[in-house]
Amino acid sequence: MDFKNNVIRAIAVIGILTLVTLTILPGCNFIGQADPEENTTLSDDTTNDVAGGDQFEQCCPICSSTDISGPDAEGYFVCNACGQKWTQDDSSVDIIGDDGSVVTQLDANAATKPIVVGPAGNGGSSNNGGSSNNGGSSNNGGSTNNGGSSNNGGSVTPIVPPTTTTTKSLQQQLDEIKDRWGDVIKPTIDKDGNITVESKDGSDTGLFGFKYSTKDKCFIIAEDAWQRNFGYNEVYDASSSAIAITYDTMRVYFEHEGLEWMIQYWKGQYGMVLVGAEIGTYNRPAGSSMSTHYDCATDDMKMLQSMDIYRRESESSNKFKYLFSRSPAFTWWCAGFVPGTLGAGQYNVDAEATAMLKVDSKLTLHSPEMAQAFMQGLREVKTVEYNGVSKQKRGITMKEYATVEEYESATGEAHKFCLEEDGVTVRVCWR
Repeated sequence: MDFKNNVIRAIAVIGILTLVTLTILPGCNFIGQADPEENTTLSDDTTNDVAGGDQFEQCCPICSSTDISGPDAEGYFVCNACGQKWTQDDSSVDIIGDDGSVVTQLDANAATKPIVVGPAGNGGSSNNGGSSNNGGSSNNGGSTNNGGSSNNGGSVTPIVPPTTTTTKSLQQQLDEIKDRWGDVIKPTIDKDGNITVESKDGSDTGLFGFKYSTKDKCFIIAEDAWQRNFGYNEVYDASSSAIAITYDTMRVYFEHEGLEWMIQYWKGQYGMVLVGAEIGTYNRPAGSSMSTHYDCATDDMKMLQSMDIYRRESESSNKFKYLFSRSPAFTWWCAGFVPGTLGAGQYNVDAEATAMLKVDSKLTLHSPEMAQAFMQGLREVKTVEYNGVSKQKRGITMKEYATVEEYESATGEAHKFCLEEDGVTVRVCWR
């Protein structure tokens, strides 16, 4: 048993290191950041010279480089340093994307020009150097007649303003990863638009079992992840807190067509860097004597699954803030993780912290009969287990609603379920 636990811990450590490594992937939407649908990540501090008059012919609005060219025949300016392209007029600047579309528009009249100062001992800043006729004597940075430029008392040095950036294209981000990792990791995009890595045999293995959903803006599980070979065992839940994974879990047991099924739900903090939730689909032959071990559902047993994850605003509040979603997908393991914590700096968060998360999910079963068997299993769920050191169990009662309308209107109910009109899709909410 000690050997098995050591193997499990080693596997889990690899998983945590993988999740940390994956945070270098682009597109991460950190909890509390701006809307992930925004096309730009322009700095709030608009001290850069991004608009106005002839300054654009001297300064790129994106990286502030003066190595630019243009306008060309199409009216585009191009920065030779960062490659950014833009157009301008007296009132605005249009930042142009790789496909020729306008990524964002900047107000020419709202921007501040770069601050310009003279070298030590001369006429000073652009406001006090003197006019073109009285910039100073031959000892203060300019000639006796005109002080250098028309605005300053001597020669000038621009202070480089803070740099602003635009969101890079997905291909640009992938190219950067390829340059960084070379032949070790070969990032690619799968048929669903998720960032993953190339697999020699064509299987969906991801990077150590994980990939990044560009649609849902979260880390997800690859369908052929290495974890699928190990099935499920309660030992995993008992030992995972040792590697900084603390969560609540709820198990639903039922039998259908000669199989013992278990649908397991998780939500919590993963490795001190991620917050997320999971739904695992497992089964084994009826009458098995394999203790708590189950096999992962096979490809022909996958189900359409989705979920929305919320976080309670405060311990004394009944209001929840939306965090992220997993879009509907046929899978055996519906999981999603985003950067964040339930307790900053805590190796294990307590049961009160994991209880701050709420998950509203949908599971489309194979038949109406299977849906009814699953709901009977939900009626028998009496506890939510916390896997931390204290191994707490919270008593619950799953409230059943006859319609989706009643289910959705019961906003104060923490644990509930209902059958949708199609007769096979079951909504489950738990906290």
